[in-house]
Amino acid sequence: MICFLRRLWNSISFRLTLNYGLLAILTTLILSAFIYTQFIGALRTEYTRQITSTAQRLEVAYEEGGRNALAAAIELTLSDRIDADREIYLLLDEHGRKIAGNLDASLPLNSTRPDVYEADVIHDGMPTRGHLKVLPLADGETLVVGHDSSEIGDITSLIGQATATAILLAVLLVLLGTYIFRRELAHRVSHIRQTTQLIGAGQLSKRISAPTGEDEFTLLNRDVNAMLDRIELLMKSARHISDTIAHNLRTPLTRIIGALRAAQRPGVSMTDVLEANQHAIESIERLNVLLEKLLQIAELEAGIQRRSFRPCELDVIVADVLEMYGTLAEEKGVSLLRAKLDNVTLHGDANLLASALANLIDNAVKFAASRVVVDVTRQNRTALVTITDDGAGLPPAEYEHLGKHFYRSDPSSEGHGLGLTSVKSIVGLHVGTLGFSDARPGLRVTVSLPLDPKSKP
Repeated sequence: MICFLRRLWNSISFRLTLNYGLLAILTTLILSAFIYTQFIGALRTEYTRQITSTAQRLEVAYEEGGRNALAAAIELTLSDRIDADREIYLLLDEHGRKIAGNLDASLPLNSTRPDVYEADVIHDGMPTRGHLKVLPLADGETLVVGHDSSEIGDITSLIGQATATAILLAVLLVLLGTYIFRRELAHRVSHIRQTTQLIGAGQLSKRISAPTGEDEFTLLNRDVNAMLDRIELLMKSARHISDTIAHNLRTPLTRIIGALRAAQRPGVSMTDVLEANQHAIESIERLNVLLEKLLQIAELEAGIQRRSFRPCELDVIVADVLEMYGTLAEEKGVSLLRAKLDNVTLHGDANLLASALANLIDNAVKFAASRVVVDVTRQNRTALVTITDDGAGLPPAEYEHLGKHFYRSDPSSEGHGLGLTSVKSIVGLHVGTLGFSDARPGLRVTVSLPLDPKSKP
């Protein structure tokens, strides 16, 4: 039993419905109390008004005709049978003897209270509760005017029964809601748990079904699926990168080992040994450069260097890079042109942005036929850097592969295929995008970066 109660309490569906149930019961109690106080208050106010009005009328009759006229007025009022079973009257002489009325004179009266008060009385021989007003008269008589208030008790009992019924219905509805809600929640959550267990077991292609709609679970399922898509993509990318790294390391290491072993054979001259050592050192240095680039890309993708961000002027960075590559472009017979340089302020790392732009401009100068055009513009809250060359360009089918680890459009070219990967990582670190398009002729590279939020529009 204790285990069942503990398991029930650990259920979020039970706790939620319990909270809502308690809220419903509390609301019912507050509403019932409000209705009771308002209704009973209005009823008591009406009793007081009627009693005061009747007492004033009877006092006038006494002043005009004395005791006999007052007794006659009381008897006439009781005989008209208009609410006679609820009205209370009593006229006592100066000695406390009953002259007229329907109230038992044996019960004590509070003649010192000038207002209407509530007391237990015997009305027409029946004990009840009444609202009374006691008026001492001029010749020593006492007039009591009142109203039977037993209906207040009836109304109180009725409201109590209605409240108890409402609470019972609320409890039943809470239990029913708990059952329905728990089944629905268990169904939705169990599907998510089954899918995540399959994914945890290695089936990364599994996804949570997300039906049409905008409820919380559907939105959660979509977010989880988007996260799983990203994780699967990263896993595939990591697997591809690790395979490529292994290939890029295995081949030169095999060559280094083979060359060094060959240099250890008997009869090898010292010149050949030194040459083999030099080739090994150069190969290891190239591997070291490769590993440093991979480490830098990993740090960029992890966002570690975002901590050094500060406002920087993109147009100044582009101008400095263009000046640095001006001589190289002239040597290759390429014109390096500035089409437009708008004043643009970004929140980022100036050195990283300069490195990325230098890489793009270096590629453009390398593959251009005669000219490279660079411009910096701003559109709304975005800065655009466009680098266009007039070279042979690339087939549009290759655009989606540019920026991937170790991808080279020309496998015979030098390098490791990490230049554009580094550029893409730097742009991504600055929450930007890197795009490629056909310049006809040549290739157009567009870097889109968000402006500094503090910069002027």
